[in-house]
Amino acid sequence: MKKFAAIEGLRGWLAWAVVVCHLVQTSDVYARGLGPVLVQVGLLAVLVFIIISGFVITHLIVERPEPYGAYLIRRFMRIFPLFAVTCIIGFFTNDIHAAALARVAWASAPSTYHVEKLFADLSHSNHEFLLAHALAHLTMLHGAISNAVLPFSQFAFNSPAWSLSLEWQFYLVAPLVLMLARRQITLVWVGLAVAIIEIAYQLGALGDFRTGSFLPGAAGFFGLGIASRLVYPSVTGMLRKPGAVLAICLILLPLCGWGSVPLLIWALVFTGLILDRSKIEAASFARTYARCLESSTATYFGSRSYAVYLAHLPLIAVCHWVWLDIFPLASRAATFFGLACMVIPLTVVAAELLHRGVERPGIAMGARLALWIKGSSLTQGIALAKPSASTSLASVRASD
Repeated sequence: MKKFAAIEGLRGWLAWAVVVCHLVQTSDVYARGLGPVLVQVGLLAVLVFIIISGFVITHLIVERPEPYGAYLIRRFMRIFPLFAVTCIIGFFTNDIHAAALARVAWASAPSTYHVEKLFADLSHSNHEFLLAHALAHLTMLHGAISNAVLPFSQFAFNSPAWSLSLEWQFYLVAPLVLMLARRQITLVWVGLAVAIIEIAYQLGALGDFRTGSFLPGAAGFFGLGIASRLVYPSVTGMLRKPGAVLAICLILLPLCGWGSVPLLIWALVFTGLILDRSKIEAASFARTYARCLESSTATYFGSRSYAVYLAHLPLIAVCHWVWLDIFPLASRAATFFGLACMVIPLTVVAAELLHRGVERPGIAMGARLALWIKGSSLTQGIALAKPSASTSLASVRASD
């Protein structure tokens, strides 16, 4: 099955963008200068992650159809083991994070007070509703639970994991949505239903959510990823002059604002995927594209991006506490650079250990379980697509 090195490399960039965002937020350097821009980077990166997920999962379903049960267990084991480990750690480091934010020299600043109160309330909710949060996280549907039902459900234990719930919600319905979307007679109805549900979500009719952690709130981004993969075979190699796409993106950015950044980033990435690189007009763009997204360094960090994404905030909490013990009166800027020097190398090490010790074994276990499910006569009658021929364990490893 075709692999997309550029998407792997992009994941690495996006994961570290989220790390930078949380370093900025923790050190409160976003009140001036580039700060306001950097603090938005995290959410924008997650939105690009969502588009990527729509593209990659559609690619997986199209290229390697299998029974729904096998598909689902493979997806579950791809994300749950590492998710569970970091949530257990995050339960304790949330308390540390809240306490550290209350100790900084600028604790009375409105921006810091807002973040400190958020983590203090989150820590309180973790303890008061521990069993409810644990059950919600075991299903990975915590992001679909309204704050009115379970306070801070989306952010409990390990805050960045709200997007993992969103991913899981998408995994649950993706085969059915794709099956309907590929039939012209139902495509319009699927689009209309998605639009109505998203409008209801935006109006608050589906509950109170602090982020787009409930699937209707991110349906458009997943839809863009799905549509991109469906048209990919018919447009690959057609684009010969990427300069026009670059020009359009540069024009639209100041006109549409920061909300358009995920779409523009994806437009550039997709441009590289469909570009005819044999043409001289595309040579400069192709070289830059390859260096940024397809290099061995980019793809290495891309392969560890999931571990980076889930491990970094607990590490920030612990490092911030240690930093304040050593430099209790450090300025915001000093705190930012000090934390960066501590957190970045520790995150690299932790991501490597978690990738090898938790993530990869989980993927391998998911592959074995998927093979067992595909061999079970009980699942053959409910397959959403005809299973492919029997393959070796190495060939059924998760594609993303």
